[in-house]
Amino acid sequence: MTSSWSYAAGLELTLARVDEKIGVVRAADEERTRRRPPPEPPRWWIEYGIGATRRPERVHTGACQVTSRGRAATRESVLEVLRTVPSVIACPLCRPDSELGLLES
Repeated sequence: MTSSWSYAAGLELTLARVDEKIGVVRAADEERTRRRPPPEPPRWWIEYGIGATRRPERVHTGACQVTSRGRAATRESVLEVLRTVPSVIACPLCRPDSELGLLES
């Protein structure tokens, strides 16, 4: 009976050491995350519709806060979508078409 208690006590000590080490590693990871600057927002954003087709619906500048449904895009892909997909519109709030030079001044 004593040997099984000793074995259990040893396992509890080992578990306590592992838990302590996990806490130290997590704290270090959190500190690194806090010190790392947040990533820059994408310059362009293509918003996709919902449903099976998920076609492009709108184009935004990266700073636009209207939607979070979409993907970061390059200038070239945004221009291509605006020129080739008739149903796509430029966001009326952030005006990416103006920033892209598609509108006359």
